Amino acid sequence: MADVGDPDEQTEQFQRLVSDAFAPLRVSPDRTAPAAGPAATLSCARPGEVLVTRISGGPCTVARTPSLIGSGDRELVKVALYGHGRAGVAQDGRQVLTAPGDLVVYETVRPYELRFWEPFDLVVLGIPRALLGPRAEPLAARTASAVPTDGGGRRLAAALLRDTAGDLAACTGGGAPHLADALVSMVLSALAEQPVPDRPGSDDLAERILAHCLGRLSDPRLSPESVARAHHVSVRYLHKILQRRGVSLASWIRLRRLERIRRDLTDPALADRSVSVIAAGWGVLDAKHLSRALRAEYGQSAAEIRRAAAVAGGRGDGAGTAPGESA
Repeated sequence: MADVGDPDEQTEQFQRLVSDAFAPLRVSPDRTAPAAGPAATLSCARPGEVLVTRISGGPCTVARTPSLIGSGDRELVKVALYGHGRAGVAQDGRQVLTAPGDLVVYETVRPYELRFWEPFDLVVLGIPRALLGPRAEPLAARTASAVPTDGGGRRLAAALLRDTAGDLAACTGGGAPHLADALVSMVLSALAEQPVPDRPGSDDLAERILAHCLGRLSDPRLSPESVARAHHVSVRYLHKILQRRGVSLASWIRLRRLERIRRDLTDPALADRSVSVIAAGWGVLDAKHLSRALRAEYGQSAAEIRRAAAVAGGRGDGAGTAPGESA
C-alpha cells in the first residue's frame, strides 16, 4: 500500500500516485473543509489486463482536465464502487451525487471531475477500452450516472469488487486472467440490469453542448455563437434547447470558469502564479471583470480568496498574494 500521509507532501504524492495508476490527473485539496481528513492511500493490483485500485482520502477534487489529456495516455473505462463519504461525479455534461454502494462509470478519454466533500473510500476497476470492443459505447452512455448495488447481480458485482480489493495480493498468479474476466463480466452484467438513462432528442444535444463547453473552458473564444457553429444549429435554437434544462449558456460558462479559477486560487501549488495567468488559463482575459465577478459570486476578491486559503492552510500572512500581484 502506498501511504501519502505527510501533510506537506500529501497532495503532490497522491496526485502522482493516481496519475501513474490511471492517467494524468490533478488533485486539489478542499482548503475550506473543517479538517484535512485522513491521509490519502492508494493500493492496486493488475489481474490480467484490468486494474483494481482501492483509494481513500480526505475532501478534495480530482480532475482530468482537457490540458492533461494526451494521445499516449492509457484509455480506460473506470467503474467505481463508492463507499462512505459524500461525493459527486461530472462527465459529458452530466453530474451525479453518489451514495454508498453506487457504481459510477467515467472514462479517461474525455474530461471528468470527481468531488469529495468528506473523507472517502472507493474501489475502482480500470478496464482498457480496447478490451471492451463494441461494449465500450454502451458504457459511455452511462457516464456520471449512479447504479445502486442493492440487489440481484449488482449486489454480487459489488461483493466481488470489495473482496478483490480487500485481498489485492491474491490478484496475481495463474488465475489472474480468469479473475479479470469475472470482474469485467460481473460489472457489465450489473450495469446492464439498470436501463440506460433516458436522454432522447434535444436532451442528447444539450448534453453534448455542455460537454463541448466543459472541454473548452480555457478557450477565450468560447461563446454561444461558437458553440452553435460547432453543433450546426442556430444560436436561437441552442438557447431554446438549453432553456428546457434551465440553463443560460453564457451564465453557465461563466460560473464553470469562476469555479475553476477559485479552485486554482486556493491551490498552494499555484501560489506563485498571478491571478491574470490563472484566469487566462480558464479563458478569462479581463482582470477587472474577473474581480467584479468573483466578488459578486463569492463575496471575495481574488486576493482575499488566496489569503483565506493561506490562513486555512497555515501558510501565514503574505502567502496569499503572488509576486507583483495587488490585493
